[in-house]
Amino acid sequence: MQVLYVSGMPGTGKTAIVLEALDKLKSQSQFSLVHVNAMRLGSPAQVFREIADQLQCETNNNEACSDLTEFFQARKAEDPVVVLLIDEVDCLVTPTQAVLYKLFDWLGMPNARLVLAAISNTMDLPERLLPRVASRFDIERVDFTPYNKDQIMEILCSRLKGQNSLGAFGNADSACGLAPLRLCAARVAAASGDVRKALQVCRRAVETRLQIARKDASDEGPVTIADLTASEKELIFANPNAQAVLGISIKARRFLSAMVIELRRKDSDVVVFKKVVSRFAKLLAIVNVDHERGDAGEQTTIAEINEMYDAAEHLVETLEAMSILKKEAELISSTESACGGPILSLGSLDIEDLSNTLLKVEDDPTLRELIEGGVQPGTEAVRIFKHVD
Repeated sequence: MQVLYVSGMPGTGKTAIVLEALDKLKSQSQFSLVHVNAMRLGSPAQVFREIADQLQCETNNNEACSDLTEFFQARKAEDPVVVLLIDEVDCLVTPTQAVLYKLFDWLGMPNARLVLAAISNTMDLPERLLPRVASRFDIERVDFTPYNKDQIMEILCSRLKGQNSLGAFGNADSACGLAPLRLCAARVAAASGDVRKALQVCRRAVETRLQIARKDASDEGPVTIADLTASEKELIFANPNAQAVLGISIKARRFLSAMVIELRRKDSDVVVFKKVVSRFAKLLAIVNVDHERGDAGEQTTIAEINEMYDAAEHLVETLEAMSILKKEAELISSTESACGGPILSLGSLDIEDLSNTLLKVEDDPTLRELIEGGVQPGTEAVRIFKHVD
């Protein structure tokens, strides 16, 4: 039994490419395609009802799982193969992983005629599955790497050429032609590699240039770097989640700062709660927020540690409710995370957008440098942080 696991950063074309491949199967009677986006479900268990509806399997909400189990048990050799595609599969993770266990359990039924493909932004989800779940199947992995600047530039130029609009960004034949487009590609590639963001920025930059030209006909011309920069900032702060970050408490923002620092340090899209709390405590020590000790290396009492964890847990609940953070259960079996609490990842804001939002309101120079990822060895911040790792 195998599961096709497609993973990679957002905006790298995972879903689009898989759907294009599966679209070729729709015209063939021997295949039946079921596509579920788990992020749109009210709860993980609702996936069974969604699958049943698409398979036109008669059931009710309370018995969808058992009815689907009977459905796959009773299938015949001449029935079409069900190709089940679950997008954002990490949204189906529960503390017991019962939902994933049942989905994978169907693969083991001799008459199921089922193929399962899963898509996720989380690269290491298979490693975080419980043994009883992971043992049910083998994984065929396809990892999508972020687009680099040349690839993003090629996509942007292709879109513009398709509409005969490449000139909106300057003369491609000049020495500095298409400079705004190249800058956009470079910035997005350095941040996330999400080509969707590059397309959004370019579209908004064109709209900005048109608005300027309407107000002053003498200011007509191609998109400039200034237009591009203004559009980037506007798009970030037009995001409701960015506005929400600007309005939360200073402690909540500094918890998010700790999250950003840990994600950059780990070069990962997930981080253990315990690590973020440790980083959060040191940030508060640096800026003396609710922390009177002058020496950040001073021994912390058990009561203070417990109080810090309680405060951090409350912050996570609040930020998760606002869709700024996502929390998963304790799934990693490594020694590091055995008692590290839940796994945290970012919500609708990527790490660069969140960083830029935090920098808009953070006035402490050391914290600003840490958020930007520019602290060099030998600084005071490194001395403070060396006790965290």
